[in-house]
Amino acid sequence: MKFVYSLFKFRKNMNYCKAILFLAFIVCSTQFTSAQKIKIKDNIAYVDDKPYVKVSDCGMFKEDCSISNLDGKEIIFIDHLTDPRRPGTYFRVVFIGLNTTIEIKQLMKPFVETLYKNKVVGEDGKLIPENVKIMLEKYGNRISIKDREED
Repeated sequence: MKFVYSLFKFRKNMNYCKAILFLAFIVCSTQFTSAQKIKIKDNIAYVDDKPYVKVSDCGMFKEDCSISNLDGKEIIFIDHLTDPRRPGTYFRVVFIGLNTTIEIKQLMKPFVETLYKNKVVGEDGKLIPENVKIMLEKYGNRISIKDREED
């Protein structure tokens, strides 16, 4: 009788372990499949080792910088903005030709990743207006609005 009970207990524990392993596998696989590897080298941003866009040298002391398509046509202008009431810098991003701006606190590499995830730049190197509009709805101009509300 003890043997049957221990066999039942062992089988129950094995099913529990299988369920845990299955869930861990699902979580890990979805985590790694959605992550893109972004790297910037020689002023070109690469996504998963494929050239995506060109980025100008946007050092901390530069007044502005830009993102161009791979043909060199400027498609995004980035302006550094500072607020003496708050530490840090934020950026005004202008999508050229679409009369659209957003404000971000991201540096270039995370911003390129945001552009890629939101599919803002098409394979032809042009901005996709519908996706820029969605990005505007997500990020907007919250930083300067908060500043105006505090005045």
